[in-house]
Amino acid sequence: MIKAIILDVDDTIIDFSKIASKLYQETALELGLNKAPIKKISRYFGTPHSKMLKEIWNYNNEKKFENIIFKKINRKKFKAFSGALKIIKLLHKKYTLALLSSKNKKIMNPQLKQINLSTSLFKFIYSKQDTRYNKPDPRVFSKPIKILKLKPQEILYVGDSIFDCKAAIKAKINFVAVLTGHYTRDEFKKYKIKNNNILKSLKQLPKWLEKNE
Repeated sequence: MIKAIILDVDDTIIDFSKIASKLYQETALELGLNKAPIKKISRYFGTPHSKMLKEIWNYNNEKKFENIIFKKINRKKFKAFSGALKIIKLLHKKYTLALLSSKNKKIMNPQLKQINLSTSLFKFIYSKQDTRYNKPDPRVFSKPIKILKLKPQEILYVGDSIFDCKAAIKAKINFVAVLTGHYTRDEFKKYKIKNNNILKSLKQLPKWLEKNE
């Protein structure tokens, strides 16, 4: 029985990469780096910037990059996906909720305020700075499991990326994928995620819970 639901943030709750990926591209160009495709950049969301910078641009000055990109992002207005906030409030009535993201708190905290998502709905809200590990490392869930005082099989993680998927599977936590990010149904199926566990959006989660508890 699922007792707690941990949610990813970007492209699961917040419609993030549609706007942000272009800002990352702009930042790279300002730093004299090559113009990487938007699609390629977007698929790195959910991992630390150090991984993105190294693998896309072979660039190591994470601090300099972040100083620029954070300013750009914090000047933009981001929105939650349609119905996402309503679903979270509904789930809160029955489950312990939490947020777990690889996102830097310098941009995550302002965006949670932007979309009017009350922090009181969550047992904890973990950003990149709050855990020693980052997805897809399954140890990213070590601290959350201790805080929740639950068995892994009593926890559900909901995310939009393969990095979310890998971390949850290795940590033996239940996983549901949402297709509001940049990964396809077929890509999740490669990691043996059942078709019924791949949802179009967070709006379908309550019905999934009804059928799978």
